[in-house]
Amino acid sequence: MTLAYLYHAFNISLVIFMSEDDLTAQRVKHIREKLCLSQSDFAKRIGITQGALSQLESGKSQLSLPTMVKIHEEYQTDLNWLLLGEPMPSSAPEKGRPHSKISVEMLIPLIDQEAHAGYIKQCHEPDHVSSLNVYRIPGFETGNYRMFEIEGDSMLPTIHPREIVVTEVVQDWETLENGTLCVVISEDGVVAKRLYQYKEDPDLIICKSDNTEYKTYSLALGDIKEVWAVKAKITSVLDGHHNDNSKRLESIESEIAQLKKHIIGLNTAAAGDTTPQPQPPSDKT
Repeated sequence: MTLAYLYHAFNISLVIFMSEDDLTAQRVKHIREKLCLSQSDFAKRIGITQGALSQLESGKSQLSLPTMVKIHEEYQTDLNWLLLGEPMPSSAPEKGRPHSKISVEMLIPLIDQEAHAGYIKQCHEPDHVSSLNVYRIPGFETGNYRMFEIEGDSMLPTIHPREIVVTEVVQDWETLENGTLCVVISEDGVVAKRLYQYKEDPDLIICKSDNTEYKTYSLALGDIKEVWAVKAKITSVLDGHHNDNSKRLESIESEIAQLKKHIIGLNTAAAGDTTPQPQPPSDKT
């Protein structure tokens, strides 16, 4: 017999008293943030005011049973986890009830081209991230992911303009292999590049385009806000010409020469040459 059953069968109106830590309130906030919902939107969906939700998340009020049951019904949240913090069972629906809700872990925010400027300024602000549109992508149900719409043609033929890439956050630079395709967030923009570590100066990262018409450049790690490793892409390009391996092989020597030229330039600058390094090119078409 569940709390939800008791509430509906007997119209029980209780307040669940928490410890001083109010871990239940933290779990409610966790659900909302995982869904990328504002307090206003989440409050409407569970039938309370934004002010009441704010009081709850800050630990100034306790979670009532009707609100708990509403969260359970709206998002298929396990009540034992919500109330007691017990490990959640499998995501199977309750007996006789269709599994119509998507788990909060399955939703990935999308940063399209129009949202790039705002994301650069507010990428570390949870309220901004929660305002983004979210989607479920099969195969990426758990983890810390973002989707980015790529601007410009600097990554042709690998990524075409306006294609969307599914990315996973890079937490540790030391685990990033040279040549990894990433989305880099800096004041200069949101760009897709292959990244290479510069051994002579660990505070620099080399950014290289697949399109040989774009110059390779370097960024100081201190100027980078976020890095996301590309795991997949969503495309409408079906002509297949960018999968032509022979063309890709023809460009390898040019790519290696470009990297060597850039590293030589960095070494020369480190030795005292004051010649300015090339600035990051615009990725705009």
